[in-house]
Amino acid sequence: MKILMFGKTGQVATEIQRRAQDVTALGRDQADLIEPEACRAAVLAAEADLVLNAAAYTAVDQAEEDEATAFKVNAAAPTAMAEAAALRGL
Repeated sequence: MKILMFGKTGQVATEIQRRAQDVTALGRDQADLIEPEACRAAVLAAEADLVLNAAAYTAVDQAEEDEATAFKVNAAAPTAMAEAAALRGL
């Protein structure tokens, strides 16, 4: 099974990469969650059987100050990923 994972360096992403066999882990340089359309495009272009989101905006205090960015990262980007995965039947 080929896995496309958003997130590359966090605790969850690191552990998944250590344990899973065929993972393509995307960092911000490849698919920035601030740009939901980049996430959608990555899912549509990938030859993956599973899409996994292990990335998030987790700086709580900063998120309260920058709600728009936190919303993009934690809501809009995952929505774009899910919609693209659904289009591909994943």
